Amino acid sequence: MTDTPGSTGPKSIPNRAQTVIDFAVGAGVLLLTVGVVFAFVPAIFEPFSNAMGSSPIVADRTADHLTGSLLAADPAAPSTLSAACTAAFFDGDNSLAADANCGFTADEPTMDLLGVGTRDVNVTIRQLGDSPTTGPPVEQSIDGTSYRFTRGTTGSQSDVSVASRVVLVGGEQHRLVVKVW
Repeated sequence: MTDTPGSTGPKSIPNRAQTVIDFAVGAGVLLLTVGVVFAFVPAIFEPFSNAMGSSPIVADRTADHLTGSLLAADPAAPSTLSAACTAAFFDGDNSLAADANCGFTADEPTMDLLGVGTRDVNVTIRQLGDSPTTGPPVEQSIDGTSYRFTRGTTGSQSDVSVASRVVLVGGEQHRLVVKVW
């Protein structure tokens, strides 16, 4: 549309090119986005790496395996542990495991029994109100024999992954804690 002298119609706005300020804002947003991606993407995939250090996935899967099948009284009722199989697991008594038909060899090394490879592992059952990582192990009498519910490597490590589950052993609630490093 052209304006003629003396007309009162709208004026046309000329097309303008990208200004320096527009370019600077766009480049700044791009650099900020690239920086955020480089800062956070490695941390997203860290739990899935094959590092030999701690592994939250290994600790979690081990706790699930113990409470869901290996020590469970009934696979349909996970977290309700068989008292006899639990005692056999923590005591390492093959005859007790065979008598209770537990399905595992109790005197096998803990790392092999749980399938954690070369990682160190510790499994402990603690009182529900105690600290999950530092509370004392439960000592419970099963069929007239006292058992202390802890098995595996001991010692404090700086790079430890911990998983815990609330379990029922002999009618009492406890906390099963798995440490992997």
